[in-house]
Amino acid sequence: MCRIVFMGTPDFAVESLSLLLEEGFEIPLVVTQPDRPGNRKKMTPTPVKLLAEEKGLEIITPENVNDAKVVEKIKAQEPDFIVVVAFGQKIGREILDYIGERIINVHSSILPKYRGAAPINWAIIEGEETSGATIMMIDEKLDRGDILHTVATRIGKDETAPELEEKIKVLGAEGLVEVLRNFEKYYENRKSQKEEEASYRGYLTKSMGKIDWSETAEVIYNKYRGLKPWPGMFFVYNGENIKVHKMNIIKNYNESKEIGEVAEICKDHITIAAAEGAVEIYELQFPGKKRMTVEQFLAGNTFPKGINLQKEV
Repeated sequence: MCRIVFMGTPDFAVESLSLLLEEGFEIPLVVTQPDRPGNRKKMTPTPVKLLAEEKGLEIITPENVNDAKVVEKIKAQEPDFIVVVAFGQKIGREILDYIGERIINVHSSILPKYRGAAPINWAIIEGEETSGATIMMIDEKLDRGDILHTVATRIGKDETAPELEEKIKVLGAEGLVEVLRNFEKYYENRKSQKEEEASYRGYLTKSMGKIDWSETAEVIYNKYRGLKPWPGMFFVYNGENIKVHKMNIIKNYNESKEIGEVAEICKDHITIAAAEGAVEIYELQFPGKKRMTVEQFLAGNTFPKGINLQKEV
């Protein structure tokens, strides 16, 4: 069985490492990011490190994977492949030259669409109906290597980013094993990416979570699904950011209301008019307070009907 140096960091990468071990691949070395401060500033190991420790694998956690000593350590393993899954560092020329065309990446989109960061989130935010994973070769340009294999899945109309990630990390791991077992076949049939079809997206930001009521209800709902678990969605009321933990939408809302107007106060939800349709909020959280249902909130508070949230700063 071939020898693989595995590079990965978050939970998404754990699925691939776990399946490689289950399928009998030899993993002489795992490379992952250093421990970082977590809750209460306690140093926290990466999910990949935790699995590697559990399995008794050798682990290194370099700040820079391209450091000369790290590169020599990788070379000393005499790997048949290097596998990279959400590692978080750019692979330099010396490693690429050493391993040649046998450095393989699992990317969580159907390339060439959604190169860059957070592709699962962006696919949902932009209303895609399909996503998946691409098993690709790595070169010096970000997410532009030749495509070896793609696996696709439908995105459910209510599916959130964490739910879609659960599906894609499994598909990616299975696709990776398929490529490694039949590398010559996939290599011979590899495809270069079509630049005219490519798209690139950057990191998610906290400001993306602010609801713009001048957008359609469908656009707002796509953001709500895609921005989970971070940064989440919020609206401004009385100068405070109110987090929205559960919402639904009415696409065909025919009431004559201003954009951003609080149109209805019901027992378990609040309805706010959007550019097209309306948003129903069922769970929210005020600053410094616990998450609660709208029903719980209204039991001891009021929320004024008719105010316009679009006009809030």
